[in-house]
Amino acid sequence: MKTSFYVLLFLLAGFLSARAQSKPSVIVLTDIGGDSDDEQSLVRFLLYADQFDVKALCATSRLGHGHDTKPEIIQKQVEAYRQVYPNLKLHSAGYPTPDYLASIIKNGQGDPTAFGEGHDTEASDYLIQVIDQAPADSPVHVVIWGGQRELAQALWKVQKTRSKEEVACFCCKIQVHAIGDQDKYRDWILTHFKEIKYLANGFIFPGNFGLREVAVFRGMYMTGDLSRQSSAWVKEHIHGHGALSDCYQLNGHGTDGMKEGDTPSYLNLITNGLHFPYMPEWGGWGGRFRRLSGHLFIDAQDFLEGTLNERHTVARWRPAFQNDFRARVAWCVEPYAKANHNPKVMVNGSALATPLVVPAQPGDKLSFDASGTSDPDRDRLTYHWFVYNEISGGMTSLRMRRTYGGKKVTFQVPEAVPGGVIHLILEVSDNGTPSLTSYRRFVIDLNPRIQ
Repeated sequence: MKTSFYVLLFLLAGFLSARAQSKPSVIVLTDIGGDSDDEQSLVRFLLYADQFDVKALCATSRLGHGHDTKPEIIQKQVEAYRQVYPNLKLHSAGYPTPDYLASIIKNGQGDPTAFGEGHDTEASDYLIQVIDQAPADSPVHVVIWGGQRELAQALWKVQKTRSKEEVACFCCKIQVHAIGDQDKYRDWILTHFKEIKYLANGFIFPGNFGLREVAVFRGMYMTGDLSRQSSAWVKEHIHGHGALSDCYQLNGHGTDGMKEGDTPSYLNLITNGLHFPYMPEWGGWGGRFRRLSGHLFIDAQDFLEGTLNERHTVARWRPAFQNDFRARVAWCVEPYAKANHNPKVMVNGSALATPLVVPAQPGDKLSFDASGTSDPDRDRLTYHWFVYNEISGGMTSLRMRRTYGGKKVTFQVPEAVPGGVIHLILEVSDNGTPSLTSYRRFVIDLNPRIQ
């Protein structure tokens, strides 16, 4: 057996640490005013606005619902946010001001086929401005809930007015997460701008939204535990908690209650100890993706209840993210002392929420101690350690010794690890109402290279 050692949490790879210090910059492109679930997704997005550096809220074409835009719906929700903003600030100092959010609402082109010369819009020009100002090592996350025309128009203009090198530099600062390909600009973007990191959610089936069974984003409301999403649940736990909660549409398009098919585009940008926005393969609340080629990532599969499916990469986390949403809705009206807040995970003396990369060799004995973890509301905590099998080479288990009520875990690294990487997840849940969960991810790397 190799010598035992106590893993230090500052073993995090340098690029992970540097990128994780700031909030992810986010631009939203939404066909709001079409399917009702965009309005649902925007309510949730605004309740998590303290987690993001929100750069723009862009109204895009409603596509099949009408060749026009509805920025007034975004404005309505921002005004509702204004009413609950003072109370939200009691729970998190990071919420942006309503005036700021109102200032970054940008309008796009109603006709999705209008493209190229003479078809720049307020939204497409603003995309260029935001991306130009972004640091080279901190990409702008463009989350696309409807059509991609505004991004395509911005890229067309940059391509026409800049050198090849300048275009490549511009594209390197973009990470797209697109829900489907609703106005058919995806192939043009992927063909001409290969430097863009592109998450194609719903890529692996032909046509538009043809096969519900194999799209990651469908896991928001399909498969798994369906107990926290019906219209009855929405009425009981979402509505009636201030102006913003009442903007939440009772039913999504074609569903009873919550649908939010676009929400996975930003869930993995939330800092909760599980996610890392720049590694789509690692998975989280917003799903998991696999590299198809170059910078293109498409739907991956996880197991849930004995079956393998793309939707499971989101659905497996639904109880946690729905409870979290419910708690944030309560933040709109409840004082701090009467609301629930997430546990603060501390492992081996570090409270960093970033993934921890741990170099190791077969036979090493690793020990992680979460006894410093606390809860802001003094709730009782439970600790669950597990291997994320689907990204750990199909490993089924580690022989973990749990002590101190599960706060501490010790194990020996197996001699054979398919793929050479183990993703160990610590899940800490409180007993508040609703129960909230925080995480810590450990990437145990047996490969003799820097990530």
